[in-house]
Amino acid sequence: MTGRIVRSMSEMANSLLNIIIPRVCAVCGTALVGGEDVMCLGCRAKMPVTGQYLRQPNDIHERLISLRAPLCKATSYFLYHRGNPYAKLIHDTKYHGRPKIGRKLAAEHCRQLLRTSFFDGIDSLVPIPLHPLKYLRRTYNQSEEIAKGISAATSLPILTNLKTARYHSTQTRKSATDRKLNAAGSFKVHHPEELTGRHILLVDDVITTGATMLEAMETIKATCPSVKLSVFSLALTSNS
Repeated sequence: MTGRIVRSMSEMANSLLNIIIPRVCAVCGTALVGGEDVMCLGCRAKMPVTGQYLRQPNDIHERLISLRAPLCKATSYFLYHRGNPYAKLIHDTKYHGRPKIGRKLAAEHCRQLLRTSFFDGIDSLVPIPLHPLKYLRRTYNQSEEIAKGISAATSLPILTNLKTARYHSTQTRKSATDRKLNAAGSFKVHHPEELTGRHILLVDDVITTGATMLEAMETIKATCPSVKLSVFSLALTSNS
């Protein structure tokens, strides 16, 4: 009885909140109806999913090729490029104070992955870290929020042993060469013994040239040679 009353009150509160702050599709801006979350059904049906998880190795492996840090598995949920309305999903997650979007989309993609062998052998999630100054501005790390969505769907633990070693400017609008130079020396590993022998799933929001992810992979592998590395991102640029 008490449970039904609490649920009823919660539903009433949500209905009132939706009147004050209407729930809208993060892609097209239309009002969401019952059963819709983050996106309307129309935008969800047209979402440019990559299907990369169905091929191992895939295009992400080619982008993240490294003799120093070989990649086991890789996936990205959807294609991203400027001008595409689905880019709003990343912008809202990263810059506009809506980390819930990242968590929800990550959990959605995990439901696809759990129907395959993708998570077999993977035992930990490591989000790409955010420099403390950027964290102060945003109040959250979007990659960690995405990792929370994965963890909720898989029960894999989130490890925060990967840290920033220095501040670097945003990679946006930089060339591939400049991105690589900008990312060099960005990371360090705290308590590497805690990662020994693990199969880590590195988590980020977008893979473009792959410079940031490659730097993270090579830093971890250089510090913890026994680690195995796989990669999860919400989005993948269609052409870097």
